[in-house]
Amino acid sequence: MMQLNPPDSPDILKRLVLAMMFCAAGAAVSLGARNFEFVAFADYYGGMEPSIGYENLRSRIFMRPSFFGTEERSGLEWKISVNLWAQPLGEPPNIDPWDIPEEAYLLLPFNIFDITVGQKIVTYGFADVFGPLNVLHSANRAAYSLAGGFEGRRPDPLVQLRFYPSFEDSIEFTYVPITRPDRERPGPIPLPGSSDRIEWSGRPYITDNLHSLFLNYSRYGEKLDLQFLYGFYTDQTPDFRVSETEKGRTSIVTPVYRKKHTFGFAYSTRIWNMTLSQDFAFDLTSDLDGSDIGAQNSSITVNTQLLASLPWNILSQYTLVYAFHINHDGHEAGGDPEAAEYLAREIQGFHTQPRRHIAFIAAHFERSFLRDKLKAEVNLGFFFSPNIFIGPSIAFALSDYWQLAAGADIRLGDPPSDDLRRNPSNDNFYVRLLFRY
Repeated sequence: MMQLNPPDSPDILKRLVLAMMFCAAGAAVSLGARNFEFVAFADYYGGMEPSIGYENLRSRIFMRPSFFGTEERSGLEWKISVNLWAQPLGEPPNIDPWDIPEEAYLLLPFNIFDITVGQKIVTYGFADVFGPLNVLHSANRAAYSLAGGFEGRRPDPLVQLRFYPSFEDSIEFTYVPITRPDRERPGPIPLPGSSDRIEWSGRPYITDNLHSLFLNYSRYGEKLDLQFLYGFYTDQTPDFRVSETEKGRTSIVTPVYRKKHTFGFAYSTRIWNMTLSQDFAFDLTSDLDGSDIGAQNSSITVNTQLLASLPWNILSQYTLVYAFHINHDGHEAGGDPEAAEYLAREIQGFHTQPRRHIAFIAAHFERSFLRDKLKAEVNLGFFFSPNIFIGPSIAFALSDYWQLAAGADIRLGDPPSDDLRRNPSNDNFYVRLLFRY
Protein backbone atom coordinates (compact mmCIF):
# COMPACT_ATOMS: atom_id res chain seq x y z
CA MET A 1 0.00 0.00 0.00
CA MET A 2 1.30 3.41 -0.92
CA GLN A 3 2.36 5.54 2.03
CA LEU A 4 1.91 9.27 1.73
CA ASN A 5 4.72 11.27 3.27
CA PRO A 6 5.16 15.08 3.21
CA PRO A 7 7.98 16.37 1.02
CA ASP A 8 11.44 16.95 2.42
CA SER A 9 12.32 20.43 3.67
CA PRO A 10 13.64 22.73 0.92
CA ASP A 11 17.23 23.87 1.26
CA ILE A 12 16.20 27.51 1.03
CA LEU A 13 14.12 27.22 4.20
CA LYS A 14 16.92 25.54 6.10
CA ARG A 15 19.24 28.33 5.04
CA LEU A 16 16.69 30.94 6.13
CA VAL A 17 16.36 29.46 9.61
CA LEU A 18 20.10 29.07 10.07
CA ALA A 19 20.77 32.58 8.74
CA MET A 20 18.35 34.16 11.23
CA MET A 21 19.95 32.35 14.17
CA PHE A 22 23.54 33.02 13.07
CA CYS A 23 22.79 36.72 12.51
CA ALA A 24 21.45 37.04 16.04
CA ALA A 25 24.37 35.10 17.47
CA GLY A 26 26.89 37.14 15.48
CA ALA A 27 25.37 40.41 16.61
CA ALA A 28 25.46 39.30 20.24
CA VAL A 29 29.14 38.45 20.00
CA SER A 30 30.09 41.61 18.12
CA LEU A 31 28.13 43.91 20.46
CA GLY A 32 29.45 42.16 23.53
CA ALA A 33 26.86 40.32 25.62
CA ARG A 34 27.01 41.80 29.11
CA ASN A 35 24.81 39.25 30.87
CA PHE A 36 25.24 35.53 31.26
CA GLU A 37 23.04 32.83 32.79
CA PHE A 38 23.75 29.14 33.08
CA VAL A 39 21.49 26.27 34.11
CA ALA A 40 22.64 22.66 34.37
CA PHE A 41 21.24 19.57 36.01
CA ALA A 42 21.60 15.82 36.21
CA ASP A 43 18.44 13.83 36.83
CA TYR A 44 17.14 10.29 36.89
CA TYR A 45 13.63 8.98 36.22
CA GLY A 46 12.45 5.57 37.35
CA GLY A 47 9.07 3.98 36.63
CA MET A 48 6.96 1.96 39.04
CA GLU A 49 3.69 0.24 38.14
CA PRO A 50 2.06 -2.61 40.11
CA SER A 51 1.47 -4.62 36.95
CA ILE A 52 4.89 -4.29 35.34
CA GLY A 53 7.24 -3.68 38.26
CA TYR A 54 10.23 -1.34 38.32
CA GLU A 55 11.99 -0.11 35.18
CA ASN A 56 14.54 2.52 34.24
CA LEU A 57 13.11 5.38 32.23
CA ARG A 58 15.87 7.92 31.78
CA SER A 59 18.92 9.66 33.17
CA ARG A 60 20.05 12.89 31.62
CA ILE A 61 22.72 15.59 31.87
CA PHE A 62 21.40 18.96 30.70
CA MET A 63 23.03 22.39 30.16
CA ARG A 64 21.61 25.72 28.97
CA PRO A 65 23.96 28.75 28.68
CA SER A 66 22.33 32.10 27.84
CA PHE A 67 23.93 35.37 26.71
CA PHE A 68 21.89 38.57 26.52
CA GLY A 69 22.32 42.31 26.71
CA THR A 70 21.32 45.81 25.55
CA GLU A 71 23.33 48.26 23.44
CA GLU A 72 23.21 51.61 25.29
CA ARG A 73 23.04 54.03 22.36
CA SER A 74 20.42 52.38 20.15
CA GLY A 75 18.62 50.33 22.78
CA LEU A 76 19.18 47.19 20.67
CA GLU A 77 18.45 44.06 22.72
CA TRP A 78 19.71 40.60 21.93
CA LYS A 79 19.73 37.11 23.35
CA ILE A 80 21.20 33.75 22.42
CA SER A 81 20.74 30.52 24.37
CA VAL A 82 21.29 26.87 23.53
CA ASN A 83 20.25 23.49 24.92
CA LEU A 84 22.74 20.66 25.32
CA TRP A 85 22.00 17.25 26.79
CA ALA A 86 23.01 13.62 26.76
CA GLN A 87 21.16 10.59 28.14
CA PRO A 88 23.33 7.78 29.56
CA LEU A 89 20.04 5.89 30.07
CA GLY A 90 17.30 6.48 27.54
CA GLU A 91 16.72 7.11 23.86
CA PRO A 92 17.93 9.03 21.99
CA PRO A 93 21.37 9.20 23.64
CA ASN A 94 22.03 12.79 22.48
CA ILE A 95 20.02 15.88 21.62
CA ASP A 96 18.92 16.43 18.02
CA PRO A 97 21.16 19.17 16.52
CA TRP A 98 18.03 21.06 15.38
CA ASP A 99 16.96 21.34 19.04
CA ILE A 100 20.25 22.83 20.26
CA PRO A 101 19.43 26.50 19.45
CA GLU A 102 16.82 27.82 21.86
CA GLU A 103 16.34 31.59 21.63
CA ALA A 104 18.47 33.71 19.29
CA TYR A 105 16.97 37.08 18.41
CA LEU A 106 17.52 40.83 18.01
CA LEU A 107 15.05 43.50 19.17
CA LEU A 108 15.44 46.99 17.70
CA PRO A 109 13.31 49.70 19.43
CA PHE A 110 11.95 52.88 17.84
CA ASN A 111 9.73 55.65 19.22
CA ILE A 112 6.32 53.96 19.05
CA PHE A 113 7.20 50.45 17.83
CA ASP A 114 9.93 47.82 17.90
CA ILE A 115 11.02 45.00 15.59
CA THR A 116 12.16 41.54 16.67
CA VAL A 117 13.90 39.13 14.29
CA GLY A 118 15.16 35.67 15.15
CA GLN A 119 14.04 32.67 17.14
CA LYS A 120 12.02 33.60 20.22
CA ILE A 121 9.37 32.23 22.60
CA VAL A 122 6.12 34.24 22.48
CA THR A 123 3.21 33.66 24.85
CA TYR A 124 -0.44 34.67 24.53
CA GLY A 125 -3.26 34.72 27.06
CA PHE A 126 -3.12 34.80 30.86
CA ALA A 127 -3.56 31.09 31.66
CA ASP A 128 -0.25 29.32 32.27
CA VAL A 129 -1.85 25.84 32.50
CA PHE A 130 -3.68 24.48 29.44
CA GLY A 131 -3.85 28.00 27.98
CA PRO A 132 -6.07 27.87 24.84
CA LEU A 133 -4.53 31.07 23.42
CA ASN A 134 -0.93 29.93 23.81
CA VAL A 135 -0.84 28.43 20.33
CA LEU A 136 2.22 29.90 18.63
CA HIS A 137 4.85 27.26 19.43
CA SER A 138 5.06 23.50 19.42
CA ALA A 139 5.34 21.47 22.63
CA ASN A 140 7.20 18.45 23.90
CA ARG A 141 4.39 15.88 24.06
CA ALA A 142 6.64 13.00 25.10
CA ALA A 143 7.79 14.39 28.44
CA TYR A 144 7.96 11.96 31.35
CA SER A 145 6.75 14.46 33.93
CA LEU A 146 5.08 17.82 34.39
CA ALA A 147 8.26 18.77 36.27
CA GLY A 148 10.31 18.53 33.07
CA GLY A 149 9.57 22.07 31.95
CA PHE A 150 13.01 22.92 30.61
CA GLU A 151 11.95 21.87 27.13
CA GLY A 152 8.20 22.32 27.38
CA ARG A 153 7.91 24.73 24.46
CA ARG A 154 10.07 25.07 21.36
CA PRO A 155 10.65 28.54 19.84
CA ASP A 156 10.15 29.29 16.15
CA PRO A 157 11.96 31.68 13.79
CA LEU A 158 9.82 34.80 13.43
CA VAL A 159 9.51 38.48 12.61
CA GLN A 160 7.49 40.53 15.10
CA LEU A 161 6.30 44.15 14.91
CA ARG A 162 5.02 45.63 18.18
CA PHE A 163 3.29 49.01 18.20
CA TYR A 164 2.61 51.14 21.30
CA PRO A 165 -0.29 53.58 20.70
CA SER A 166 -0.21 54.52 24.41
CA PHE A 167 1.45 53.50 27.66
CA GLU A 168 -1.33 50.96 28.32
CA ASP A 169 -1.82 49.52 24.81
CA SER A 170 0.26 47.37 22.49
CA ILE A 171 -0.46 45.75 19.12
CA GLU A 172 1.64 42.80 17.97
CA PHE A 173 1.91 41.42 14.46
CA THR A 174 3.93 38.18 14.33
CA TYR A 175 4.89 36.31 11.17
CA VAL A 176 6.33 32.78 11.42
CA PRO A 177 7.65 31.55 8.05
CA ILE A 178 8.25 27.98 9.19
CA THR A 179 7.30 26.16 12.37
CA ARG A 180 8.13 22.97 14.24
CA PRO A 181 5.86 20.00 14.80
CA ASP A 182 5.09 18.84 18.33
CA ARG A 183 7.70 16.42 19.59
CA GLU A 184 6.02 13.02 19.58
CA ARG A 185 7.15 9.45 20.11
CA PRO A 186 9.70 8.62 17.41
CA GLY A 187 9.46 5.82 14.88
CA PRO A 188 6.56 3.62 13.78
CA ILE A 189 3.99 2.57 16.39
CA PRO A 190 1.94 -0.60 15.78
CA LEU A 191 -1.69 -0.44 16.85
CA PRO A 192 -2.57 -3.49 18.99
CA GLY A 193 -5.28 -5.81 17.76
CA SER A 194 -4.68 -4.99 14.10
CA SER A 195 -1.98 -4.68 11.47
CA ASP A 196 -2.39 -0.90 11.40
CA ARG A 197 0.45 1.36 12.41
CA ILE A 198 1.30 5.04 12.66
CA GLU A 199 4.42 6.34 10.93
CA TRP A 200 5.82 9.37 12.74
CA SER A 201 8.05 11.75 10.84
CA GLY A 202 11.37 12.91 12.25
CA ARG A 203 11.41 16.20 10.32
CA PRO A 204 12.60 19.19 12.40
CA TYR A 205 10.21 21.64 10.68
CA ILE A 206 6.84 21.55 8.93
CA THR A 207 7.66 22.40 5.34
CA ASP A 208 4.54 21.46 3.37
CA ASN A 209 2.29 24.12 4.98
CA LEU A 210 4.24 27.33 5.51
CA HIS A 211 3.46 30.82 6.81
CA SER A 212 1.65 31.54 10.09
CA LEU A 213 0.24 34.91 11.11
CA PHE A 214 -0.78 36.19 14.57
CA LEU A 215 -2.37 39.50 15.57
CA ASN A 216 -2.57 40.38 19.26
CA TYR A 217 -3.91 43.45 21.07
CA SER A 218 -3.08 43.93 24.76
CA ARG A 219 -4.19 46.55 27.25
CA TYR A 220 -2.70 46.63 30.75
CA GLY A 221 -4.49 48.73 33.37
CA GLU A 222 -4.44 49.13 37.13
CA LYS A 223 -7.55 47.00 37.66
CA LEU A 224 -8.00 45.02 34.44
CA ASP A 225 -5.72 43.51 31.79
CA LEU A 226 -7.15 42.55 28.39
CA GLN A 227 -5.97 40.64 25.32
CA PHE A 228 -7.53 39.92 21.92
CA LEU A 229 -5.94 37.38 19.58
CA TYR A 230 -6.41 36.18 16.03
CA GLY A 231 -4.19 33.51 14.54
CA PHE A 232 -4.16 31.88 11.12
CA TYR A 233 -1.41 29.36 11.43
CA THR A 234 -0.06 25.89 10.76
CA ASP A 235 -1.10 23.80 13.75
CA GLN A 236 1.85 22.03 15.36
CA THR A 237 -0.41 19.21 16.60
CA PRO A 238 -1.10 16.91 13.66
CA ASP A 239 -4.23 15.56 12.09
CA PHE A 240 -3.94 12.03 10.74
CA ARG A 241 -4.23 10.73 7.20
CA VAL A 242 -5.90 7.32 7.37
CA SER A 243 -5.41 5.23 4.25
CA GLU A 244 -7.87 2.41 5.05
CA THR A 245 -10.75 1.72 7.43
CA GLU A 246 -11.33 -1.88 6.39
CA LYS A 247 -10.80 -4.26 9.32
CA GLY A 248 -8.93 -6.88 7.30
CA ARG A 249 -6.62 -4.43 5.53
CA THR A 250 -3.57 -2.60 6.86
CA SER A 251 -3.99 1.12 7.47
CA ILE A 252 -0.84 3.25 7.42
CA VAL A 253 -1.64 6.31 9.53
CA THR A 254 0.57 9.35 8.83
CA PRO A 255 0.57 12.82 10.43
CA VAL A 256 -0.52 15.80 8.36
CA TYR A 257 -0.24 19.42 9.54
CA ARG A 258 -3.06 21.75 8.53
CA LYS A 259 -4.03 25.38 8.98
CA LYS A 260 -6.23 26.50 11.88
CA HIS A 261 -7.97 29.74 12.85
CA THR A 262 -7.99 30.79 16.52
CA PHE A 263 -10.12 33.68 17.75
CA GLY A 264 -9.40 34.52 21.38
CA PHE A 265 -10.13 36.89 24.25
CA ALA A 266 -8.57 36.98 27.72
CA TYR A 267 -8.72 39.14 30.82
CA SER A 268 -7.08 39.23 34.25
CA THR A 269 -8.20 41.19 37.31
CA ARG A 270 -7.79 41.38 41.08
CA ILE A 271 -10.57 40.26 43.44
CA TRP A 272 -9.68 41.08 47.04
CA ASN A 273 -6.34 39.28 47.56
CA MET A 274 -6.83 36.93 44.60
CA THR A 275 -6.12 37.13 40.87
CA LEU A 276 -8.79 35.90 38.46
CA SER A 277 -8.10 35.30 34.78
CA GLN A 278 -10.09 33.74 31.94
CA ASP A 279 -9.06 32.77 28.44
CA PHE A 280 -11.75 32.19 25.77
CA ALA A 281 -10.81 30.56 22.46
CA PHE A 282 -12.70 29.50 19.34
CA ASP A 283 -10.66 27.12 17.17
CA LEU A 284 -11.90 26.70 13.61
CA THR A 285 -10.37 23.69 11.86
CA SER A 286 -10.46 22.64 8.23
CA ASP A 287 -12.87 19.77 8.99
CA LEU A 288 -16.03 21.85 9.37
CA ASP A 289 -18.53 18.97 9.38
CA GLY A 290 -16.42 16.49 11.38
CA SER A 291 -16.48 13.88 8.61
CA ASP A 292 -12.68 13.39 8.52
CA ILE A 293 -11.87 10.54 10.89
CA GLY A 294 -8.30 11.76 11.42
CA ALA A 295 -8.93 15.49 11.86
CA GLN A 296 -9.31 17.67 14.94
CA ASN A 297 -12.72 19.09 15.76
CA SER A 298 -13.59 22.76 15.83
CA SER A 299 -13.99 23.76 19.46
CA ILE A 300 -14.81 26.43 22.02
CA THR A 301 -12.59 26.42 25.13
CA VAL A 302 -12.86 28.41 28.35
CA ASN A 303 -9.99 28.37 30.84
CA THR A 304 -10.70 29.90 34.27
CA GLN A 305 -7.74 30.38 36.59
CA LEU A 306 -7.66 31.66 40.18
CA LEU A 307 -4.49 32.50 42.09
CA ALA A 308 -4.95 32.86 45.86
CA SER A 309 -2.93 32.94 49.08
CA LEU A 310 -4.12 30.51 51.74
CA PRO A 311 -3.44 30.48 55.49
CA TRP A 312 0.01 29.33 56.67
CA ASN A 313 1.66 31.11 53.68
CA ILE A 314 0.44 28.56 51.13
CA LEU A 315 0.25 29.82 47.55
CA SER A 316 -2.49 28.11 45.52
CA GLN A 317 -3.65 28.15 41.94
CA TYR A 318 -6.81 26.54 40.52
CA THR A 319 -7.58 25.94 36.85
CA LEU A 320 -10.95 24.88 35.44
CA VAL A 321 -11.07 24.02 31.74
CA TYR A 322 -14.24 23.45 29.74
CA ALA A 323 -14.22 22.57 26.04
CA PHE A 324 -17.11 22.03 23.62
CA HIS A 325 -16.23 20.18 20.39
CA ILE A 326 -18.70 21.38 17.81
CA ASN A 327 -18.42 18.69 15.14
CA HIS A 328 -17.58 15.76 17.40
CA ASP A 329 -18.36 12.18 16.32
CA GLY A 330 -19.41 13.13 12.83
CA HIS A 331 -16.87 10.96 11.00
CA GLU A 332 -17.88 8.66 8.19
CA ALA A 333 -18.04 4.97 9.02
CA GLY A 334 -16.84 3.79 5.61
CA GLY A 335 -17.07 0.15 4.62
CA ASP A 336 -16.27 -1.19 8.12
CA PRO A 337 -17.97 0.72 10.97
CA GLU A 338 -16.16 -1.32 13.64
CA ALA A 339 -12.71 -0.52 12.25
CA ALA A 340 -13.66 3.13 11.76
CA GLU A 341 -14.89 3.36 15.36
CA TYR A 342 -11.62 1.90 16.64
CA LEU A 343 -9.49 4.39 14.73
CA ALA A 344 -11.77 7.29 15.66
CA ARG A 345 -11.52 6.41 19.36
CA GLU A 346 -7.73 6.31 19.27
CA ILE A 347 -7.37 9.52 17.28
CA GLN A 348 -9.95 11.46 19.30
CA GLY A 349 -8.20 10.36 22.49
CA PHE A 350 -4.90 11.56 21.07
CA HIS A 351 -6.43 14.97 20.43
CA THR A 352 -7.84 15.03 24.00
CA GLN A 353 -11.39 15.24 22.66
CA PRO A 354 -12.97 11.83 23.32
CA ARG A 355 -16.31 13.48 24.14
CA ARG A 356 -18.33 16.41 22.86
CA HIS A 357 -18.21 18.14 26.26
CA ILE A 358 -15.04 18.01 28.37
CA ALA A 359 -14.35 19.60 31.76
CA PHE A 360 -11.43 19.05 34.12
CA ILE A 361 -9.75 20.84 36.98
CA ALA A 362 -6.10 21.20 38.03
CA ALA A 363 -4.69 22.69 41.23
CA HIS A 364 -1.24 23.72 42.42
CA PHE A 365 -0.10 24.33 46.01
CA GLU A 366 3.34 25.43 47.23
CA ARG A 367 4.94 26.54 50.48
CA SER A 368 8.48 27.50 51.51
CA PHE A 369 10.22 26.55 54.74
CA LEU A 370 13.55 27.23 56.45
CA ARG A 371 13.83 30.81 55.16
CA ASP A 372 12.97 29.75 51.60
CA LYS A 373 15.66 27.07 51.48
CA LEU A 374 13.07 24.27 51.34
CA LYS A 375 10.14 24.40 48.91
CA ALA A 376 7.33 21.85 48.80
CA GLU A 377 4.80 21.64 45.95
CA VAL A 378 1.94 19.42 44.89
CA ASN A 379 0.01 19.38 41.62
CA LEU A 380 -3.44 17.81 41.46
CA GLY A 381 -5.51 17.02 38.40
CA PHE A 382 -9.04 15.67 38.04
CA PHE A 383 -9.43 14.56 34.44
CA PHE A 384 -11.76 12.38 32.42
CA SER A 385 -8.97 9.77 32.16
CA PRO A 386 -7.01 8.92 34.17
CA ASN A 387 -9.32 10.02 36.94
CA ILE A 388 -6.85 11.68 39.31
CA PHE A 389 -3.27 12.94 38.92
CA ILE A 390 -1.03 13.68 41.94
CA GLY A 391 2.40 15.24 41.49
CA PRO A 392 4.29 15.98 44.74
CA SER A 393 7.76 17.51 44.65
CA ILE A 394 10.30 18.97 47.05
CA ALA A 395 13.42 21.09 46.47
CA PHE A 396 16.18 22.06 48.89
CA ALA A 397 18.72 24.82 48.25
CA LEU A 398 22.14 23.45 49.14
CA SER A 399 23.71 26.86 48.44
CA ASP A 400 23.08 29.96 46.36
CA TYR A 401 23.79 27.94 43.19
CA TRP A 402 23.01 24.29 43.95
CA GLN A 403 19.60 22.69 44.47
CA LEU A 404 18.51 19.11 45.14
CA ALA A 405 14.98 18.16 44.05
CA ALA A 406 12.81 15.05 43.97
CA GLY A 407 9.25 14.29 42.98
CA ALA A 408 6.78 11.80 41.55
CA ASP A 409 3.92 11.54 39.07
CA ILE A 410 1.11 9.31 40.29
CA ARG A 411 -2.04 8.47 38.34
CA LEU A 412 -5.04 6.93 40.09
CA GLY A 413 -7.52 5.13 37.90
CA ASP A 414 -6.97 3.39 34.61
CA PRO A 415 -5.17 5.41 31.93
CA PRO A 416 -6.84 5.46 28.51
CA SER A 417 -6.17 2.64 26.09
CA ASP A 418 -4.65 5.16 23.72
CA ASP A 419 -2.43 3.18 21.42
CA LEU A 420 -1.14 6.48 20.06
CA ARG A 421 -0.05 7.37 23.60
CA ARG A 422 2.41 10.26 23.60
CA ASN A 423 4.37 9.22 26.67
CA PRO A 424 4.56 6.21 28.99
CA SER A 425 1.75 7.64 31.21
CA ASN A 426 2.90 5.36 34.02
CA ASP A 427 3.71 6.25 37.62
CA ASN A 428 7.30 7.45 38.00
CA PHE A 429 9.65 9.23 40.36
CA TYR A 430 12.64 11.48 39.74
CA VAL A 431 15.65 12.97 41.52
CA ARG A 432 17.53 16.00 40.22
CA LEU A 433 20.68 17.91 41.12
CA LEU A 434 20.51 21.42 39.63
CA PHE A 435 23.08 24.21 39.28
CA ARG A 436 21.91 27.74 38.40
CA TYR A 437 24.25 30.71 37.89
